[in-house]
Amino acid sequence: MATIAEYFAEALIAAGVERVYGLPGGENVELLEALRRRGLDFVLVKNESSAIFMAATDARLSGAIGVALTTLGPGAANAAAGLAHAHLDRAPVLLITATTDPDLIGRHTHQALDLSAFFQPICKFSTELSISNAARTIQRALRLARSGRPGPAHLSLHNRIALSDVELAFEPAPAASAAQLDIDVDAVRALLADKRKPIIVLGLGLEPDAPYAALRDLAERLGAPVIDSPKSRGALAADHPLFAGTIGLTRADPVYELLDEADCIVAIGFDVVELVKPWDYETPLIWIANWENHDPRIAAEWEAVGRIDHILNLLGDLHCQRAENWGVERVRRFRDQQSRSGLPTPGAGRILPQSFLASLRDNTPDAIIVTTDVGSHKIFAALNWPARAPNRYFVSNGLSAMGFGLCSAIAAAAAVQSDPVVCITGDAGLAMVLGELGLLVERQLPVLVFIMNDAALDLIRSAQLRAARPAYGTEFTNPDFELVARAYGIAYRRVESREDCDAAIRAGLSRRAPLLIDVMIDPVGYPTTARAR
Repeated sequence: MATIAEYFAEALIAAGVERVYGLPGGENVELLEALRRRGLDFVLVKNESSAIFMAATDARLSGAIGVALTTLGPGAANAAAGLAHAHLDRAPVLLITATTDPDLIGRHTHQALDLSAFFQPICKFSTELSISNAARTIQRALRLARSGRPGPAHLSLHNRIALSDVELAFEPAPAASAAQLDIDVDAVRALLADKRKPIIVLGLGLEPDAPYAALRDLAERLGAPVIDSPKSRGALAADHPLFAGTIGLTRADPVYELLDEADCIVAIGFDVVELVKPWDYETPLIWIANWENHDPRIAAEWEAVGRIDHILNLLGDLHCQRAENWGVERVRRFRDQQSRSGLPTPGAGRILPQSFLASLRDNTPDAIIVTTDVGSHKIFAALNWPARAPNRYFVSNGLSAMGFGLCSAIAAAAAVQSDPVVCITGDAGLAMVLGELGLLVERQLPVLVFIMNDAALDLIRSAQLRAARPAYGTEFTNPDFELVARAYGIAYRRVESREDCDAAIRAGLSRRAPLLIDVMIDPVGYPTTARAR
């Protein structure tokens, strides 16, 4: 026998959880104590949504489930943005909140919210634990978060219930088996028989299967250009001759040109939640994913649902009669076309985003982890970062939540232990989670935080300027980031040129300690910037 709190801690460990992120309250100190006794690492954050951003990144790196903990009432409500991120970015996260003593419901309303009703639209499962349902409900929540299309689950628990006894026993989850898949390979071969311009589109559903070798083999056999999404960056290395580019940032992403030419689309781990432009292709499509094609359903000629690596292995040696001017040749011409556009001249004491990103790529190892926040810099980086390793680029794209970048970098650095991590954040996004900088010092995490400093919500300001409107409500005053860094005990660098950037990155990588890098960016280089006519 064990208390429910002890059972919960054991269940998390059995599920592969190593750390919990959160901001506790008095109503869940018993669970917190159980986590401590079982040796789970607890990461104390400054905002509850930060905890879920961190848990989501932890889950993607570990292949397990991410866990966040908050108090009831305001703590739970503050977690809503994080849960919405986990929902739309398909992250297997479990949120544990405190709750009002069940004996007081109907007689006491202080900080009381119907959390199940509150979270139901953005959770796969949300309920309150009781003495009678605790064990099976904990197991169900952990299972649901990872099954099918991943997403968040929520459980609430009161101290008094947490101290009740329960039998300490677990049933192992059934493992997926390739034999369970019923794949009609002949139908796929028939579909590809007369296709001459196949294209592969990748999405956020590639993890945790990690079918990267099989993806590369399939692309090379078909001679198919490969398009990734922001959350699948690096699935095929950016320097591979079949890598065409990234989709999901604007309604006019350059790679739409290739999609328009293709006569067959192979969608692998694809999810239209990442797209800004609605998906309206009638091109024959092959759907391969860990979850059903729904919400919304897109037109598909052939579908296979299950472990992606198993499906690709069962498909075997697929071929098609590729057009001579397709594949590597078409990707080469497309890349050449994209590289012809010249660069604008930055203002005095400012650096173009192109120069910054080139410096970052030239001075970091292939497998460096990069996280980005949301704004003009996100669109630019996701379109242009030359990702060379899979599962090393992290962004909130389904929800596109500001404040994600720094939180994700903290979780990534905690998960990979000692390897440097890069965070690219806007000044506005950093302002939302500035307090989390303290974690870099407390845990001595080697995170290089690049602040794209332009004192504006540049993406919104650009929309105003493109519409011939004045900038209004989109510009602000930044703090002195050098003083902010000093207050936290973090080293600081200011970047105004490519040379400054090279030196700052090399210094940050060699120190293997937190570094705040103030990048005086000129947004004129962003693709979203209004151009003079």
